[in-house]
Amino acid sequence: MHTTIIITFGLILLALMLYIGENIGFTHQTMAYSFIVLWLALTLINGAVGIVHAGQPLSTELVIGSAVFGVPVAALVLFMVLTTET
Repeated sequence: MHTTIIITFGLILLALMLYIGENIGFTHQTMAYSFIVLWLALTLINGAVGIVHAGQPLSTELVIGSAVFGVPVAALVLFMVLTTET
């Protein structure tokens, strides 16, 4: 359940960053790079908390962390591909 909540949070953060960034005047590319850096940092912090406080093994956190990081980034890539102007 925790993994689902974190992935949902990542998707909401992505949507907010793209929406607010567009309204402020940043390009989608700038917001995409910013999101990837921020989401990677948050995913690493979440994994560290899982290892230290929840007692999860590193191998489990690497697999779950890949999904937590990958789903919102895949949504970002899909968004970027679908909104590319030719």
